[in-house]
Amino acid sequence: MRVFVSVVMVSAMTLTACSGWRDSGANPRNWFGGSTSTRVAADSNAQPSSPSDRQTGNPLIEDAGADVLVRRNVSVIQRTGILRRRNQTVIYEGTLIAEVTDLTVEQVPTGAIIRVTGLPQREGAFDVRLLRVNEDGPIDGIMEYTLNAYQPVATRVGLTRTREVKAGAFLSNAELEEIREIRVRAARNVRSTRR
Repeated sequence: MRVFVSVVMVSAMTLTACSGWRDSGANPRNWFGGSTSTRVAADSNAQPSSPSDRQTGNPLIEDAGADVLVRRNVSVIQRTGILRRRNQTVIYEGTLIAEVTDLTVEQVPTGAIIRVTGLPQREGAFDVRLLRVNEDGPIDGIMEYTLNAYQPVATRVGLTRTREVKAGAFLSNAELEEIREIRVRAARNVRSTRR
């Protein structure tokens, strides 16, 4: 009887220790758990603007903070012709999505995949991109992104599920070593997740 009771006690203690490891912050599967949303303060004097005027209202005045709001991403497209091949540089001029509704970080053997769901103001948003704000890596352990897309203004508002867009990005294990928090910025909110 004593052996049976001691085996049961050891088994119970082992099983409770497993659940403690499962929920602990030391377990890599628990890194970047649920995300939280923070509202961005709305400016009462703000005017809606297009990406061509760089968020200032005047295309001749350079705004120092415009790159945070409207990210310019240069893409190289290779076009081939009959006689030659040439590369064409295209500047991405997507604007910020209205709201980030979901942010998840999924662990994979070689790093992590960031999955973001956003909600534009109108239907028809396309070429959705998750762009890094800090290109050189995390600043003070924080990796920040913006969720941008080309957004037509002449479409209907529609239902929430018809406006929903998704984007993703990959972070390697080397990059994850320096990151404590991941933030995704939209026009109305910032969604973040921490280790």
